[in-house]
Amino acid sequence: MTLLDSGATPADRCLRLFDPGQRLGWVYRNPETLRRPFPEPEPQRQPVPVAYENRATAARIAHEDRKQSVTKIGGGIALACFLLSFMGGGSLAGLAVIVAVVCMALVAHAGQSAGTAARDLENKRTELERHFQHAWQAWCERGRQHTLAQDQWMRNLDAWGALPVVSGTRRLDIFGGSQRSREGLLTVFGTSTLQQQPLIVIDLTQALVCQELSALAELASVPVDVQLLPSGMADSSILSDLTSQELVNSLVEAIYADGSEAGRAARAVDTMILNQLCGALGDDITPARLGAGLRALMGEIDDTKALTRTERNRIADDLLGDKNKDQLRDSLVRLASFLHPLERLGVERARRRPGYLTCIALDFTTGSAGTELLADLAVQSVTRRLASFQETIPAVVVALGEQGVQRRCLEQLASVCERRGAQLTVLHPHLREGSVEMIGGGTVGFMRLGNHQEAGVAADFLGRRHSFVLHSLTNTEGTAVNTSVARTFGSSVSKGTTYSHSVTEGSNWGGSSSSTYQGGPNPLSSTNSISSGGNYSETSGTSTSTTRTTNESTTHTTGDSQSTSTAHGEQRVYEYVVEPTQLQALADFSLLLVERRPDGSVSVHAADCNPNIALLDQVSTQPLPHAAPP
Repeated sequence: MTLLDSGATPADRCLRLFDPGQRLGWVYRNPETLRRPFPEPEPQRQPVPVAYENRATAARIAHEDRKQSVTKIGGGIALACFLLSFMGGGSLAGLAVIVAVVCMALVAHAGQSAGTAARDLENKRTELERHFQHAWQAWCERGRQHTLAQDQWMRNLDAWGALPVVSGTRRLDIFGGSQRSREGLLTVFGTSTLQQQPLIVIDLTQALVCQELSALAELASVPVDVQLLPSGMADSSILSDLTSQELVNSLVEAIYADGSEAGRAARAVDTMILNQLCGALGDDITPARLGAGLRALMGEIDDTKALTRTERNRIADDLLGDKNKDQLRDSLVRLASFLHPLERLGVERARRRPGYLTCIALDFTTGSAGTELLADLAVQSVTRRLASFQETIPAVVVALGEQGVQRRCLEQLASVCERRGAQLTVLHPHLREGSVEMIGGGTVGFMRLGNHQEAGVAADFLGRRHSFVLHSLTNTEGTAVNTSVARTFGSSVSKGTTYSHSVTEGSNWGGSSSSTYQGGPNPLSSTNSISSGGNYSETSGTSTSTTRTTNESTTHTTGDSQSTSTAHGEQRVYEYVVEPTQLQALADFSLLLVERRPDGSVSVHAADCNPNIALLDQVSTQPLPHAAPP
């Protein structure tokens, strides 16, 4: 970034326009778009390790379980021992006390373990929170330092950078714009060009768009030569240093700049007359002496002292015969009428020195044939001078006016510039008629084109390209409610009959014997008995049963659903790179520079050619360095 003294005056800042590097304007880049965010992520709270939570939870559950189990089991044992102590003695009562103390000790130990685990968990949580707060504060401090560093870095960045002229550019055509915008473009381009080579400006706008450039050049101590036509034609050098043949050719080409076929014969006749007249005048050839010689040929009285009496008599009597004078009278009158407004051209030039910056400008005089001739003559003069220039080849800028200049003159100038390696820049106020035929001869730029037809021609030159654009956008929202009721009725009847038949048949038999000793003569007696029997039974049965079943059911079903869908469609289109309406709506100082790549694609560079941008801060006279977006 170019640092300026805070006490620098506007004049000192304007001199920055003369910094090296040919440019057409400035390109703006917001430094905020290059701000890089703080790369470190915000620290996060670390969760408590699961082991601590599991330990605390397990200790708490163990404490609860032990308290319940000890209360139930230990309390029961202690109570039983206490009750048995009334029957068994005091030893059982002591046992009950011991059991109670052991149970309390077990519960206390479990509670202590649970408390220790809970304290460890809380201490770990506190430690992690402390570490997080420390890390977060350090992160905030680093973020603040990063923001301060980014602010300082962006304050040192340039917001405006130069739009350079592509190296090796030999032809540049700028179309459109207002008088003020073209004056700004000429100022920015001209001041940067003066750093590397001389500059000739042909200002045909009759608005003196070169005035700001010449004033800044004088402020920068650059030798300036401003020639106003026709008011200051006496100091003009457009015909200086031209040989008689070059002067004749320049005059004839300026008079017949339209190049029509019908004027070819007249142009040849006029060239012959002027060549013979130059031969009679010797080495001292000026427009005034040529005009006086033409009046002498026509036999008119001449009150000027441009010719001596001897020269006048020789021209009137010996140059052409009387018959030829009558045949060529129309040509003589035409040449005299064109040369009459130019007779004072360059008569006081000896007092002026050539300038490193030469401005040949038409002043605010209303248009006339003489003014148009001066415009064409200025272009022809620069063309002839470049063709024989021996010193450093200057750059040439032609700012055309509303009336323009003949296309033939511009084509001749372009041809000489191309042959001599001189850079030619033409500022066209409009894009119509002859300007349309000249577009594409070199690098092309567009400023605001208010006319819709001119904007359409420019858009066609920029071309078209394929792109995908949003074709359709659909947003659908829906809600559906479904309710259904189902009723079911049913009945069933079942009837059954059961038949049964059973037969039972049995038989039994048996025998017994007994002996009895009674003493006496019959001491022993015995008895034998045998028995047998049988049974038979038969059973039959029938049973009938009937079952009736009836059922009824009702089912209610309700369902709600919502749906939302968003869809967009893209379509491939073939459209202008820059729309005509965009060219019509350009800002006053906006410039679109067209660059055609080798593959045929078009790249458009936008710039602002307001020279007052040099007065701002964060402005570089060199192209902005490439910076990757964050």
